[in-house]
Amino acid sequence: MIVMLSARRLKPGAWEQFRRAWDPGTNPPPGFQRAYHARNIRDEDEVISFGLFEMSEQEYRQWRGDSDSRENERVDAMSAFVENEHLAGVYEVIEEVEP
Repeated sequence: MIVMLSARRLKPGAWEQFRRAWDPGTNPPPGFQRAYHARNIRDEDEVISFGLFEMSEQEYRQWRGDSDSRENERVDAMSAFVENEHLAGVYEVIEEVEP
């Protein structure tokens, strides 16, 4: 499983515009399971976003190579509403802990 994660500070009051720009629309990455957006309860402009994808690293790299320009356009559109990005990356799940 792959996790795509980012932590951002949005421009004040830009959540709705950011969310529309974030939306992958009708063409999400392969293996898309779900995504979460979490807002800091002390600061509504600080948002963590992460998506879970049932794919291997190789499948991720293939998708990214095939859709690089489209994904870069989506990221550029989101950037208009972002003050700064603290963290962003693609991670491979190495352990799942259940209750």
